[in-house]
Amino acid sequence: MSALWLLLGLLALTDLSESSNWGCYGNIRTLSTPGASCGIGRRYGLTYCGVRASERLAEMDMPYLVRYQPIMRNVGRRYCVDPAVIAGVLSRESQGGNVLVNVGSAGDGVRVQDSNFYAPTSWISEPQVSQATEVLTARIKEIQTRFPTWTPDQYLRGGLCAYSGGPGFVRSSQDLSCDFCNDVLARAKYFKQHGF
Repeated sequence: MSALWLLLGLLALTDLSESSNWGCYGNIRTLSTPGASCGIGRRYGLTYCGVRASERLAEMDMPYLVRYQPIMRNVGRRYCVDPAVIAGVLSRESQGGNVLVNVGSAGDGVRVQDSNFYAPTSWISEPQVSQATEVLTARIKEIQTRFPTWTPDQYLRGGLCAYSGGPGFVRSSQDLSCDFCNDVLARAKYFKQHGF
């Protein structure tokens, strides 16, 4: 019987360590970010901005994203991306699957087609999450190639800025504080603290 408890304890530790810090592109728990701009806060009816606004927006999207957590974990493992980062991107781009998105067709990332059109949340599928994550990892790898001396955290920031702004957006380390990146990282940190 004690061997069974030992095995269960090891499995719990393995699951805890996997969910606490995984992904090849930096540790979102240690990244600092200013969060959403005031423009993003205002767009969603908030009277404040920064990390507080990002966390509130993530909180609003959480009920929609929780049901896709297994998909985000599978895709995260496949692409070595923290599921919390994937959740942050989905929250920012589609309000957690609550609006229709057109993934990657413009060649410069993911764009919301019509922010006033609310689609059924069942529209998020594993192929869509995979495609968005593949675009993100491709952008991160482009940044790694162009700036080989940067840190994994800088690669993640650069990849997120290039994901939203296009591959040529990041020209130096001054371009790593784009609004998309700042907001997504703050949301991702929130999701990480809530089990993603």
